[in-house]
Amino acid sequence: MAAEDGFRFRAEHFENDPSFRNPEQFAESQARLTNLSKPEAKALQELGDWVNENLVLCLSAGFEPHSSETQEVIAKHYLWANTVWDLDKESYLKLADTYENQPRYRGFYERIHSGLSDYLATAMRSYANSKL
Repeated sequence: MAAEDGFRFRAEHFENDPSFRNPEQFAESQARLTNLSKPEAKALQELGDWVNENLVLCLSAGFEPHSSETQEVIAKHYLWANTVWDLDKESYLKLADTYENQPRYRGFYERIHSGLSDYLATAMRSYANSKL
């Protein structure tokens, strides 16, 4: 399943929205994005797309957010997100809250698949509480 262009994560859509990061973290994440080579940026984009596509597959297959199948995908989500900023348990949990409660992020995931925002946030909390 390929993500449609409108559903792919694009950092520039969110670059001025430091919802879950403090200003220093936001500036650091922007610097990291800017310093990525074209191949690194492409790989990061592809990983983000893979995560979204596979989360939809897990959700559609009826896997619970804490299932091993979903948690394998969430582990990749954590790696993807950690490329841009340093996430610990607390910040990953805060990111989960952002995905679930901030309209801009919630809308992004809900456009991909109905229920994906809550599914992702719940899976992230499970990952954070068991792995971080």
